[in-house]
Amino acid sequence: MFDFSGFGSINIETVIAAVTLFGTSIVWLLDRYLLRRKRLVYRVQVDAQIGVHPKQNRAREMVDVEVVHQGTVVQDPSIVLLRLDNAGGTDIDARDMQDKVSFVFPDRKIVRMKVVESQPDSLGKMLESRMNPADYVDTEKLVVPRIAINRGDHFKFLLVLSGKGRDVAHSGYLAGGSTGGGVYHEPRPRGPGRRTLMFGATTLVLVGALVAFFLVDVLQPPDNCESGQLRVIGSTAVEPTMTELRSAYVTDCTQADITIAANGSRSGVRSLSDLGAQDGTAASKVIAMSDGPAEDAPTLRGEPMAVVVFAVVINRSAAVTSLTTAQLRAIYNGQITNWKDVGGKDLPIRMVSRVGPDSGSRRVFREKVLGGDQELGITSDDCRKDDDAAAAKYHRCEVGTTEELLTRVNEIGGAMGYAELGGARKFPDVTIATVDDVVPDSSKVAAGAYKFWEVEHAYTYKVPETGSLTSTFLEYVRSPQARPILERSGLVPCSDLPTGFCG
Repeated sequence: MFDFSGFGSINIETVIAAVTLFGTSIVWLLDRYLLRRKRLVYRVQVDAQIGVHPKQNRAREMVDVEVVHQGTVVQDPSIVLLRLDNAGGTDIDARDMQDKVSFVFPDRKIVRMKVVESQPDSLGKMLESRMNPADYVDTEKLVVPRIAINRGDHFKFLLVLSGKGRDVAHSGYLAGGSTGGGVYHEPRPRGPGRRTLMFGATTLVLVGALVAFFLVDVLQPPDNCESGQLRVIGSTAVEPTMTELRSAYVTDCTQADITIAANGSRSGVRSLSDLGAQDGTAASKVIAMSDGPAEDAPTLRGEPMAVVVFAVVINRSAAVTSLTTAQLRAIYNGQITNWKDVGGKDLPIRMVSRVGPDSGSRRVFREKVLGGDQELGITSDDCRKDDDAAAAKYHRCEVGTTEELLTRVNEIGGAMGYAELGGARKFPDVTIATVDDVVPDSSKVAAGAYKFWEVEHAYTYKVPETGSLTSTFLEYVRSPQARPILERSGLVPCSDLPTGFCG
Protein backbone atom coordinates (compact mmCIF):
# COMPACT_ATOMS: atom_id res chain seq x y z
CA MET A 1 0.00 0.00 0.00
CA PHE A 2 1.10 3.57 -0.75
CA ASP A 3 1.19 6.07 2.13
CA PHE A 4 -0.18 9.49 1.11
CA SER A 5 -0.37 10.84 4.63
CA GLY A 6 2.38 13.31 3.99
CA PHE A 7 0.25 15.14 1.42
CA GLY A 8 -2.24 16.29 3.99
CA SER A 9 -5.77 16.88 2.69
CA ILE A 10 -5.08 16.58 -1.08
CA ASN A 11 -8.00 14.59 -2.52
CA ILE A 12 -7.75 11.94 -5.23
CA GLU A 13 -9.82 13.96 -7.77
CA THR A 14 -7.22 16.76 -7.71
CA VAL A 15 -4.41 14.28 -8.26
CA ILE A 16 -6.22 12.65 -11.21
CA ALA A 17 -6.94 16.02 -12.84
CA ALA A 18 -3.33 17.12 -12.46
CA VAL A 19 -2.02 13.86 -13.89
CA THR A 20 -4.45 14.06 -16.82
CA LEU A 21 -3.45 17.64 -17.60
CA PHE A 22 0.23 16.79 -17.35
CA GLY A 23 -0.19 13.71 -19.54
CA THR A 24 -2.10 15.64 -22.18
CA SER A 25 0.65 18.25 -22.29
CA ILE A 26 3.31 15.58 -22.69
CA VAL A 27 1.39 13.91 -25.55
CA TRP A 28 0.97 17.27 -27.30
CA LEU A 29 4.66 18.10 -26.91
CA LEU A 30 5.68 14.67 -28.21
CA ASP A 31 3.41 15.03 -31.23
CA ARG A 32 4.47 18.61 -31.84
CA TYR A 33 8.22 18.36 -31.39
CA LEU A 34 9.26 14.69 -31.40
CA LEU A 35 6.79 12.72 -33.50
CA ARG A 36 6.39 15.75 -35.82
CA ARG A 37 3.36 14.67 -37.84
CA LYS A 38 3.18 15.90 -41.43
CA ARG A 39 -0.06 17.63 -42.26
CA LEU A 40 -1.12 19.52 -45.43
CA VAL A 41 -4.39 21.38 -44.93
CA TYR A 42 -6.46 22.91 -47.70
CA ARG A 43 -9.29 25.38 -47.41
CA VAL A 44 -11.69 26.56 -50.11
CA GLN A 45 -11.79 30.26 -49.29
CA VAL A 46 -13.96 31.27 -52.25
CA ASP A 47 -16.19 29.15 -54.47
CA ALA A 48 -18.73 31.37 -56.20
CA GLN A 49 -20.33 31.95 -59.55
CA ILE A 50 -19.32 35.01 -61.54
CA GLY A 51 -22.18 37.20 -62.71
CA VAL A 52 -25.88 37.43 -61.89
CA HIS A 53 -28.39 34.90 -63.08
CA PRO A 54 -31.82 36.54 -62.60
CA LYS A 55 -35.01 34.64 -61.99
CA GLN A 56 -38.60 35.28 -62.92
CA ASN A 57 -37.93 37.48 -65.96
CA ARG A 58 -36.25 40.26 -63.94
CA ALA A 59 -33.24 40.48 -66.26
CA ARG A 60 -33.85 44.12 -67.12
CA GLU A 61 -33.47 45.10 -63.49
CA MET A 62 -30.16 43.32 -63.05
CA VAL A 63 -26.63 43.33 -64.49
CA ASP A 64 -25.25 40.16 -66.06
CA VAL A 65 -21.46 39.78 -66.25
CA GLU A 66 -20.09 38.03 -69.32
CA VAL A 67 -16.66 36.35 -69.02
CA VAL A 68 -14.71 35.94 -72.26
CA HIS A 69 -11.56 33.86 -72.71
CA GLN A 70 -9.63 33.85 -76.00
CA GLY A 71 -12.60 35.25 -77.83
CA THR A 72 -15.09 32.66 -76.50
CA VAL A 73 -17.75 33.28 -73.85
CA VAL A 74 -17.15 31.10 -70.77
CA GLN A 75 -20.28 29.14 -69.96
CA ASP A 76 -21.44 29.22 -66.34
CA PRO A 77 -18.23 30.83 -65.03
CA SER A 78 -17.18 30.55 -61.41
CA ILE A 79 -14.14 31.44 -59.33
CA VAL A 80 -12.33 29.32 -56.72
CA LEU A 81 -9.70 30.53 -54.27
CA LEU A 82 -7.89 27.52 -52.80
CA ARG A 83 -5.42 27.83 -49.91
CA LEU A 84 -2.93 25.14 -48.85
CA ASP A 85 -1.00 25.26 -45.54
CA ASN A 86 1.68 23.10 -43.98
CA ALA A 87 -0.12 22.90 -40.65
CA GLY A 88 1.89 19.99 -39.26
CA GLY A 89 4.76 19.86 -36.84
CA THR A 90 7.54 19.47 -39.41
CA ASP A 91 8.59 20.34 -42.94
CA ILE A 92 7.12 18.47 -45.90
CA ASP A 93 9.66 17.08 -48.37
CA ALA A 94 8.96 16.65 -52.08
CA ARG A 95 9.19 12.88 -51.70
CA ASP A 96 6.44 12.94 -49.05
CA MET A 97 3.79 13.91 -51.64
CA GLN A 98 2.44 10.58 -52.86
CA ASP A 99 0.11 9.66 -55.72
CA LYS A 100 0.11 13.21 -57.12
CA VAL A 101 -1.69 15.37 -54.57
CA SER A 102 -4.43 16.95 -56.68
CA PHE A 103 -7.75 18.76 -56.55
CA VAL A 104 -10.78 18.02 -58.71
CA PHE A 105 -13.69 20.31 -59.59
CA PRO A 106 -16.58 17.97 -60.47
CA ASP A 107 -18.57 18.99 -63.56
CA ARG A 108 -16.35 22.03 -64.06
CA LYS A 109 -13.40 22.77 -66.34
CA ILE A 110 -10.42 25.03 -65.63
CA VAL A 111 -10.30 28.18 -67.79
CA ARG A 112 -7.40 29.99 -66.08
CA MET A 113 -5.14 29.19 -63.13
CA LYS A 114 -2.60 31.29 -61.21
CA VAL A 115 -0.63 31.21 -57.96
CA VAL A 116 -1.75 34.47 -56.32
CA GLU A 117 -0.17 34.39 -52.87
CA SER A 118 2.51 32.44 -51.07
CA GLN A 119 4.52 32.57 -47.87
CA PRO A 120 7.42 32.80 -48.55
CA ASP A 121 7.50 34.41 -52.01
CA SER A 122 10.09 31.88 -53.21
CA LEU A 123 7.53 29.11 -52.75
CA GLY A 124 5.15 30.83 -55.18
CA LYS A 125 7.96 31.39 -57.69
CA MET A 126 8.86 27.70 -57.48
CA LEU A 127 5.25 26.71 -58.15
CA GLU A 128 5.00 29.11 -61.09
CA SER A 129 8.18 27.67 -62.59
CA ARG A 130 6.84 24.11 -62.25
CA MET A 131 3.26 24.71 -63.40
CA ASN A 132 2.36 25.82 -66.91
CA PRO A 133 -1.16 27.35 -66.79
CA ALA A 134 -1.79 26.26 -70.39
CA ASP A 135 -1.50 22.59 -69.33
CA TYR A 136 -4.58 22.92 -67.11
CA VAL A 137 -6.92 24.64 -69.57
CA ASP A 138 -10.06 22.59 -70.22
CA THR A 139 -9.26 20.03 -67.52
CA GLU A 140 -11.02 19.40 -64.22
CA LYS A 141 -7.93 18.47 -62.18
CA LEU A 142 -5.25 20.68 -60.60
CA VAL A 143 -2.11 18.66 -59.80
CA VAL A 144 0.26 20.06 -57.17
CA PRO A 145 3.93 19.47 -58.11
CA ARG A 146 6.05 17.55 -55.67
CA ILE A 147 7.72 20.39 -53.79
CA ALA A 148 9.15 21.01 -50.34
CA ILE A 149 6.87 23.06 -48.05
CA ASN A 150 8.34 24.26 -44.77
CA ARG A 151 6.33 24.23 -41.55
CA GLY A 152 3.97 27.21 -41.46
CA ASP A 153 4.29 28.01 -45.19
CA HIS A 154 1.22 28.41 -47.39
CA PHE A 155 0.19 29.24 -50.94
CA LYS A 156 -3.02 29.94 -52.85
CA PHE A 157 -4.42 29.06 -56.27
CA LEU A 158 -6.94 31.31 -57.98
CA LEU A 159 -8.96 29.57 -60.69
CA VAL A 160 -11.61 30.63 -63.17
CA LEU A 161 -13.83 27.64 -64.02
CA SER A 162 -16.65 26.87 -66.43
CA GLY A 163 -19.60 24.61 -65.68
CA LYS A 164 -22.43 24.27 -63.19
CA GLY A 165 -20.69 21.99 -60.69
CA ARG A 166 -19.82 22.85 -57.09
CA ASP A 167 -17.43 21.66 -54.42
CA VAL A 168 -13.76 20.68 -54.51
CA ALA A 169 -12.35 17.20 -53.88
CA HIS A 170 -8.77 16.04 -53.32
CA SER A 171 -6.71 12.88 -53.83
CA GLY A 172 -3.19 11.79 -52.93
CA TYR A 173 -1.57 11.67 -49.51
CA LEU A 174 1.58 12.47 -47.53
CA ALA A 175 4.06 9.90 -46.37
CA GLY A 176 6.63 10.30 -43.62
CA GLY A 177 6.60 11.44 -40.01
CA SER A 178 6.55 9.13 -37.03
CA THR A 179 2.76 9.01 -36.97
CA GLY A 180 2.21 9.39 -40.66
CA GLY A 181 0.62 12.39 -42.30
CA GLY A 182 -2.14 13.40 -44.58
CA VAL A 183 -3.99 15.94 -46.67
CA TYR A 184 -6.96 17.33 -44.78
CA HIS A 185 -9.89 19.55 -45.67
CA GLU A 186 -10.45 22.44 -43.33
CA PRO A 187 -13.95 23.85 -43.90
CA ARG A 188 -14.66 27.53 -43.58
CA PRO A 189 -16.07 28.44 -40.14
CA ARG A 190 -19.83 28.88 -39.98
CA GLY A 191 -21.25 32.34 -39.59
CA PRO A 192 -19.55 35.67 -40.17
CA GLY A 193 -16.70 36.28 -37.75
CA ARG A 194 -15.33 39.67 -36.87
CA ARG A 195 -12.46 39.31 -39.32
CA THR A 196 -14.92 38.40 -42.06
CA LEU A 197 -17.00 41.47 -41.35
CA MET A 198 -13.92 43.70 -41.29
CA PHE A 199 -12.30 42.43 -44.44
CA GLY A 200 -15.21 41.03 -46.47
CA ALA A 201 -15.57 44.06 -48.71
CA THR A 202 -11.81 44.22 -49.28
CA THR A 203 -11.74 40.54 -50.27
CA LEU A 204 -14.51 41.05 -52.82
CA VAL A 205 -12.63 43.96 -54.35
CA LEU A 206 -9.41 41.95 -54.53
CA VAL A 207 -11.13 38.94 -56.09
CA GLY A 208 -12.72 41.22 -58.67
CA ALA A 209 -9.34 42.74 -59.40
CA LEU A 210 -7.79 39.28 -59.79
CA VAL A 211 -10.52 38.24 -62.21
CA ALA A 212 -9.79 41.38 -64.19
CA PHE A 213 -6.08 40.49 -64.08
CA PHE A 214 -6.90 37.05 -65.48
CA LEU A 215 -8.94 38.38 -68.37
CA VAL A 216 -7.44 41.77 -69.21
CA ASP A 217 -5.24 40.43 -71.99
CA VAL A 218 -8.13 38.74 -73.77
CA LEU A 219 -10.78 41.40 -73.19
CA GLN A 220 -8.73 44.20 -74.74
CA PRO A 221 -8.64 43.96 -78.54
CA PRO A 222 -5.86 45.52 -80.63
CA ASP A 223 -6.23 49.24 -81.24
CA ASN A 224 -6.10 48.77 -85.02
CA CYS A 225 -6.90 45.84 -87.29
CA GLU A 226 -5.57 45.32 -90.78
CA SER A 227 -6.22 42.57 -93.29
CA GLY A 228 -3.65 40.77 -95.42
CA GLN A 229 -0.86 38.26 -95.02
CA LEU A 230 2.21 38.34 -92.77
CA ARG A 231 4.94 35.83 -92.01
CA VAL A 232 7.09 35.97 -88.85
CA ILE A 233 10.41 34.12 -89.10
CA GLY A 234 13.72 34.10 -87.22
CA SER A 235 14.32 33.39 -83.53
CA THR A 236 13.02 30.08 -82.18
CA ALA A 237 13.54 31.37 -78.63
CA VAL A 238 10.58 33.75 -78.96
CA GLU A 239 8.53 31.51 -81.26
CA PRO A 240 6.03 30.55 -78.49
CA THR A 241 5.62 34.24 -77.58
CA MET A 242 5.04 35.30 -81.19
CA THR A 243 2.56 32.44 -81.62
CA GLU A 244 0.56 33.64 -78.62
CA LEU A 245 0.68 37.25 -79.86
CA ARG A 246 -0.52 36.10 -83.26
CA SER A 247 -3.44 34.19 -81.71
CA ALA A 248 -4.46 37.20 -79.60
CA TYR A 249 -4.32 39.54 -82.61
CA VAL A 250 -6.28 37.38 -85.08
CA THR A 251 -8.98 36.64 -82.50
CA ASP A 252 -10.28 40.17 -83.04
CA CYS A 253 -8.64 40.96 -86.39
CA THR A 254 -10.15 38.03 -88.26
CA GLN A 255 -9.07 39.24 -91.70
CA ALA A 256 -5.38 39.01 -90.76
CA ASP A 257 -3.51 35.90 -91.94
CA ILE A 258 -0.34 35.61 -89.83
CA THR A 259 1.93 32.57 -89.87
CA ILE A 260 4.88 31.82 -87.56
CA ALA A 261 7.80 29.98 -89.18
CA ALA A 262 10.83 30.30 -86.87
CA ASN A 263 14.10 29.21 -88.45
CA GLY A 264 16.83 30.74 -86.24
CA SER A 265 17.83 34.36 -85.75
CA ARG A 266 20.58 34.64 -88.35
CA SER A 267 18.81 32.39 -90.83
CA GLY A 268 15.65 34.51 -90.56
CA VAL A 269 17.49 37.80 -91.12
CA ARG A 270 19.42 36.31 -94.03
CA SER A 271 16.22 34.95 -95.60
CA LEU A 272 14.51 38.34 -95.35
CA SER A 273 17.52 40.12 -96.81
CA ASP A 274 17.69 37.68 -99.76
CA LEU A 275 13.93 37.96 -100.35
CA GLY A 276 14.17 41.75 -100.37
CA ALA A 277 16.79 41.60 -103.13
CA GLN A 278 14.46 39.44 -105.22
CA ASP A 279 10.94 40.70 -104.45
CA GLY A 280 10.47 43.82 -102.35
CA THR A 281 6.68 43.42 -102.23
CA ALA A 282 6.91 39.91 -100.80
CA ALA A 283 9.62 41.00 -98.36
CA SER A 284 7.38 43.79 -97.02
CA LYS A 285 5.09 41.06 -95.65
CA VAL A 286 7.78 39.40 -93.51
CA ILE A 287 9.13 40.17 -90.02
CA ALA A 288 12.39 38.52 -88.92
CA MET A 289 12.93 38.25 -85.14
CA SER A 290 16.56 38.25 -84.03
CA ASP A 291 18.18 37.57 -80.65
CA GLY A 292 20.45 40.59 -80.71
CA PRO A 293 21.32 42.96 -83.58
CA ALA A 294 21.74 41.50 -87.04
CA GLU A 295 24.94 41.74 -89.03
CA ASP A 296 25.39 42.70 -92.68
CA ALA A 297 21.76 43.61 -93.39
CA PRO A 298 21.90 47.13 -94.86
CA THR A 299 18.50 46.89 -96.57
CA LEU A 300 16.71 45.86 -93.37
CA ARG A 301 15.30 48.08 -90.67
CA GLY A 302 15.73 46.79 -87.12
CA GLU A 303 13.81 47.86 -84.05
CA PRO A 304 14.49 46.73 -80.46
CA MET A 305 11.31 45.28 -78.99
CA ALA A 306 12.07 43.60 -75.66
CA VAL A 307 14.78 42.05 -73.54
CA VAL A 308 14.84 38.24 -73.64
CA VAL A 309 16.04 36.58 -70.45
CA PHE A 310 17.85 33.30 -71.10
CA ALA A 311 18.55 30.56 -68.57
CA VAL A 312 20.80 27.57 -68.02
CA VAL A 313 18.52 24.52 -67.77
CA ILE A 314 19.30 21.15 -66.17
CA ASN A 315 17.36 17.89 -65.92
CA ARG A 316 16.15 17.45 -62.33
CA SER A 317 17.86 14.05 -62.06
CA ALA A 318 21.21 15.85 -61.72
CA ALA A 319 20.10 17.41 -58.40
CA VAL A 320 21.95 20.64 -59.25
CA THR A 321 20.22 24.02 -59.00
CA SER A 322 23.14 26.44 -59.03
CA LEU A 323 26.32 26.86 -61.09
CA THR A 324 29.02 29.47 -61.31
CA THR A 325 30.29 30.97 -64.55
CA ALA A 326 33.61 29.23 -63.92
CA GLN A 327 31.86 25.85 -63.56
CA LEU A 328 29.86 26.41 -66.75
CA ARG A 329 33.03 27.20 -68.70
CA ALA A 330 34.71 24.09 -67.25
CA ILE A 331 31.74 21.96 -68.31
CA TYR A 332 31.62 23.35 -71.83
CA ASN A 333 35.37 22.95 -72.39
CA GLY A 334 35.30 19.33 -71.20
CA GLN A 335 37.06 19.69 -67.83
CA ILE A 336 33.96 18.76 -65.79
CA THR A 337 31.97 15.81 -67.16
CA ASN A 338 30.01 14.48 -64.17
CA TRP A 339 27.39 16.22 -62.00
CA LYS A 340 28.98 14.87 -58.82
CA ASP A 341 31.91 17.24 -59.45
CA VAL A 342 29.60 20.24 -58.91
CA GLY A 343 27.68 18.83 -55.93
CA GLY A 344 25.10 16.75 -57.79
CA LYS A 345 24.39 13.07 -58.47
CA ASP A 346 26.85 10.63 -60.01
CA LEU A 347 25.59 11.16 -63.57
CA PRO A 348 27.42 12.07 -66.77
CA ILE A 349 26.72 15.60 -67.98
CA ARG A 350 25.00 15.59 -71.38
CA MET A 351 25.20 18.98 -73.07
CA VAL A 352 22.33 19.76 -75.46
CA SER A 353 23.17 22.77 -77.66
CA ARG A 354 21.63 24.67 -80.53
CA VAL A 355 22.91 24.17 -84.06
CA GLY A 356 25.19 27.06 -84.98
CA PRO A 357 25.90 29.59 -86.26
CA ASP A 358 22.28 30.60 -87.06
CA SER A 359 21.06 30.27 -83.48
CA GLY A 360 20.86 33.57 -81.63
CA SER A 361 20.62 31.90 -78.22
CA ARG A 362 23.81 29.94 -78.93
CA ARG A 363 25.62 33.16 -79.85
CA VAL A 364 24.37 34.89 -76.67
CA PHE A 365 25.42 31.90 -74.52
CA ARG A 366 28.88 31.89 -76.09
CA GLU A 367 29.38 35.64 -75.63
CA LYS A 368 27.68 36.25 -72.28
CA VAL A 369 28.50 33.00 -70.42
CA LEU A 370 31.45 31.27 -72.11
CA GLY A 371 33.39 34.49 -72.58
CA GLY A 372 33.59 34.05 -76.35
CA ASP A 373 34.83 30.43 -76.31
CA GLN A 374 33.38 27.96 -78.81
CA GLU A 375 31.51 24.87 -77.68
CA LEU A 376 33.01 21.40 -78.05
CA GLY A 377 32.39 19.05 -80.96
CA ILE A 378 29.38 16.76 -81.33
CA THR A 379 29.60 13.23 -79.87
CA SER A 380 25.96 12.16 -80.24
CA ASP A 381 23.21 12.47 -82.83
CA ASP A 382 20.27 11.66 -80.54
CA CYS A 383 21.67 13.17 -77.28
CA ARG A 384 21.00 9.92 -75.40
CA LYS A 385 24.05 7.85 -76.35
CA ASP A 386 27.40 8.66 -77.89
CA ASP A 387 28.24 7.55 -81.41
CA ASP A 388 31.60 6.25 -80.18
CA ALA A 389 31.00 5.62 -76.49
CA ALA A 390 34.46 4.17 -75.88
CA ALA A 391 36.23 7.27 -77.18
CA ALA A 392 33.89 9.92 -75.78
CA LYS A 393 35.39 11.95 -72.95
CA TYR A 394 32.38 14.27 -72.81
CA HIS A 395 28.81 14.15 -74.12
CA ARG A 396 27.32 16.78 -76.44
CA CYS A 397 24.66 16.99 -79.14
CA GLU A 398 22.95 19.74 -81.15
CA VAL A 399 19.29 20.36 -82.03
CA GLY A 400 17.57 22.77 -84.38
CA THR A 401 15.13 24.67 -82.15
CA THR A 402 14.66 25.87 -78.59
CA GLU A 403 11.62 23.58 -78.23
CA GLU A 404 13.71 20.54 -79.20
CA LEU A 405 16.44 21.53 -76.75
CA LEU A 406 14.03 21.86 -73.84
CA THR A 407 12.30 18.60 -74.76
CA ARG A 408 15.63 16.71 -74.72
CA VAL A 409 16.74 18.28 -71.42
CA ASN A 410 13.32 17.47 -69.93
CA GLU A 411 13.49 13.80 -70.98
CA ILE A 412 17.17 12.80 -70.67
CA GLY A 413 18.79 12.17 -67.30
CA GLY A 414 21.82 14.38 -66.68
CA ALA A 415 21.07 16.64 -69.65
CA MET A 416 21.63 20.40 -69.65
CA GLY A 417 21.37 23.31 -72.09
CA TYR A 418 20.33 26.94 -72.45
CA ALA A 419 17.02 28.44 -73.51
CA GLU A 420 14.64 31.37 -73.21
CA LEU A 421 13.34 31.64 -69.62
CA GLY A 422 9.60 31.70 -70.41
CA GLY A 423 9.79 28.52 -72.50
CA ALA A 424 11.89 26.70 -69.90
CA ARG A 425 9.20 27.20 -67.23
CA LYS A 426 6.79 24.97 -69.16
CA PHE A 427 8.77 21.75 -68.71
CA PRO A 428 8.18 19.91 -65.40
CA ASP A 429 11.51 18.05 -65.19
CA VAL A 430 13.68 21.04 -66.06
CA THR A 431 15.50 22.97 -63.33
CA ILE A 432 16.24 26.63 -64.06
CA ALA A 433 19.68 27.12 -62.54
CA THR A 434 20.99 30.19 -60.81
CA VAL A 435 24.24 31.53 -62.26
CA ASP A 436 26.72 32.94 -59.73
CA ASP A 437 23.87 32.76 -57.16
CA VAL A 438 21.67 35.08 -59.25
CA VAL A 439 18.17 33.90 -60.20
CA PRO A 440 17.28 34.46 -63.88
CA ASP A 441 14.71 37.24 -63.65
CA SER A 442 13.83 40.44 -65.50
CA SER A 443 14.38 42.53 -62.36
CA LYS A 444 17.92 41.14 -62.07
CA VAL A 445 18.57 42.11 -65.68
CA ALA A 446 17.44 45.70 -65.13
CA ALA A 447 19.62 45.90 -62.01
CA GLY A 448 22.65 44.63 -63.91
CA ALA A 449 23.06 41.53 -61.69
CA TYR A 450 22.15 38.89 -64.30
CA LYS A 451 24.18 38.78 -67.52
CA PHE A 452 22.58 36.05 -69.67
CA TRP A 453 20.12 38.11 -71.74
CA GLU A 454 19.80 39.82 -75.08
CA VAL A 455 17.67 42.46 -76.80
CA GLU A 456 15.13 40.99 -79.21
CA HIS A 457 14.97 42.92 -82.49
CA ALA A 458 12.24 42.91 -85.14
CA TYR A 459 13.59 43.35 -88.67
CA THR A 460 11.55 44.43 -91.69
CA TYR A 461 12.43 45.16 -95.29
CA LYS A 462 12.87 48.93 -95.22
CA VAL A 463 10.23 50.94 -93.32
CA PRO A 464 6.82 49.19 -93.26
CA GLU A 465 4.08 51.08 -95.08
CA THR A 466 1.71 52.91 -92.73
CA GLY A 467 -1.56 51.01 -92.42
CA SER A 468 -0.04 47.70 -93.54
CA LEU A 469 -0.50 44.52 -91.53
CA THR A 470 3.27 44.48 -90.91
CA SER A 471 3.21 47.96 -89.38
CA THR A 472 0.03 47.37 -87.40
CA PHE A 473 1.15 44.03 -85.94
CA LEU A 474 4.43 45.59 -84.76
CA GLU A 475 2.43 48.39 -83.12
CA TYR A 476 0.36 45.74 -81.36
CA VAL A 477 3.49 43.95 -80.07
CA ARG A 478 4.62 47.26 -78.53
CA SER A 479 1.17 48.09 -77.10
CA PRO A 480 -0.13 47.75 -73.52
CA GLN A 481 -2.51 45.03 -74.76
CA ALA A 482 0.42 42.77 -75.60
CA ARG A 483 2.37 43.43 -72.38
CA PRO A 484 0.76 40.59 -70.33
CA ILE A 485 1.74 38.07 -73.01
CA LEU A 486 5.32 39.33 -73.09
CA GLU A 487 5.59 39.27 -69.31
CA ARG A 488 4.20 35.73 -69.06
CA SER A 489 6.92 34.64 -71.47
CA GLY A 490 9.64 36.33 -69.40
CA LEU A 491 10.22 39.17 -71.87
CA VAL A 492 10.64 42.76 -70.71
CA PRO A 493 9.33 45.43 -73.13
CA CYS A 494 12.02 47.99 -73.93
CA SER A 495 9.55 50.73 -72.94
CA ASP A 496 9.66 49.41 -69.35
CA LEU A 497 13.46 49.67 -69.11
CA PRO A 498 15.70 52.71 -68.56
CA THR A 499 16.33 54.92 -71.58
CA GLY A 500 19.12 53.53 -73.71
CA PHE A 501 18.99 50.05 -72.09
CA CYS A 502 17.90 48.40 -75.36
CA GLY A 503 20.30 50.50 -77.45
